[in-house]
Amino acid sequence: MLEIVSHKYLKKLVKSQDLNWEHIYSFGRILSKCLQSKDNYLINSEIFSTSEWYPALLVSLFLYDQDSIFILSRNQFELLVKNNLPFLKDLGFSFQLNNDKIIFPSHEIRFLTLDKLIHEYRDLEFLNQRIIFTESQNIKENLKEFFKISLLKEDWFGTSYLAAIRTDQLIKIYNNLKQKFFSRAIPDKNYIYLEENEIKFLKNFFSTNSFFSEKFSKVNNALSSDWACWVSLDYENFEWILNLEPIDELTEIIDLFRRNHFIFLSCSRKDHFLMKYFKAHSVEVDLSLNFKSNYLEKNILIYVPSRQILPNNPIFPSLILKKCKKLIFLRKGLNVVLTNDNHLKRDLATRLASYYGQKVLLESLPEHDENIICASFSWWIKNMNLISYPQQIIVPLLPIPSISKPINAITVSHIKRQSRDWFREFLLVEAFQFLDRSVAPLRRNSGKLVILDGRINNRQWGRELLQMIKPSKVIHYKFPFE
Repeated sequence: MLEIVSHKYLKKLVKSQDLNWEHIYSFGRILSKCLQSKDNYLINSEIFSTSEWYPALLVSLFLYDQDSIFILSRNQFELLVKNNLPFLKDLGFSFQLNNDKIIFPSHEIRFLTLDKLIHEYRDLEFLNQRIIFTESQNIKENLKEFFKISLLKEDWFGTSYLAAIRTDQLIKIYNNLKQKFFSRAIPDKNYIYLEENEIKFLKNFFSTNSFFSEKFSKVNNALSSDWACWVSLDYENFEWILNLEPIDELTEIIDLFRRNHFIFLSCSRKDHFLMKYFKAHSVEVDLSLNFKSNYLEKNILIYVPSRQILPNNPIFPSLILKKCKKLIFLRKGLNVVLTNDNHLKRDLATRLASYYGQKVLLESLPEHDENIICASFSWWIKNMNLISYPQQIIVPLLPIPSISKPINAITVSHIKRQSRDWFREFLLVEAFQFLDRSVAPLRRNSGKLVILDGRINNRQWGRELLQMIKPSKVIHYKFPFE
């Protein structure tokens, strides 16, 4: 019944607004079904990177006569309130907006950020709540960002209580640890891994002193849960920072997902790994659905040069520069060069600027469509909706996470100890998610994706990675690329 009534309201709303998503009615009906069920659902569509889907969701939530929780960012909430709520009032819905809640006589809809959800869950122990979770494609990185801890020098001596009671003792311990850590420093590396005896000492210390501050308590809990931990070294100020991150972030709030009912919304075009991620943690997703977005998908034209060398070859950087110059030459429209290698990114930007002048930008928003942007995958994903669609994206290096980063190295070591495939389960998954989200604009204009990393052809996993980019068509140009 709910889906029938919501369809009628949505039909009126679509007539009064300029909504051009052809699947909005189907999405609304399925949402209504999901809300009445106790199952978990995963819905994938690139439409979720826009606001076109808000009306269908809000109409269903407004008509659903039970409490629900909607997880979204603060910016999304403000846009929703400004752009959608006035039209829903015009449809005849009577409600009050108070303290991030839409209140009806029979039920209420709470709007929470992910941070607030976790804080409230720890205090209130949610049970059997219907929760709509946006940005599910970022769930791992958002949870990791939320949980990570950096214990700075001021955190050791930053409270008046500590200053009054145990300053001398803390200074001695802090400086002794500093001496140990810097004595093991390796040239050109600004971090060290902790030895077993050091981790044991820190566990005992923070367990004994956890009541001194909230930060100390968090560190104690993290060490007790065997989080990944390492030390960053500040050579300029001769100080050290204790860093902690969960190896498996979902386990920190696993009961939240097991005890409540979720509708996960992901702006990935299609789920490749999220279902496996949930299943590995015994979070059952009963149904996964994919919706097309509000534009006609076109083939991404993929070009992989037939003769490529591997990134560990000493001449790789100079060869990449030559190929990038040829690929950009006479190419009209916006060109984007993506790599997570900071040194290669800056070097390419500098050298390309010597040929193309001010057209070359290093992680800056372009002023016109003829620019050449050199950026990391993260920067591009964050900003690509603010930029016109590129005609060409060049990938010198696949975005495989570097195991030179402590958290990645510790995670790989953890997976190895469990006799699991650390490359395919961790590094390859991360690489595909970065690559797939980065090329999304090319589906709108049939732009070109050029991959210059020799592993894409020379490794089985590289060829599998290429095949997962859909819809696509491999092209075999000769001039002017080679």
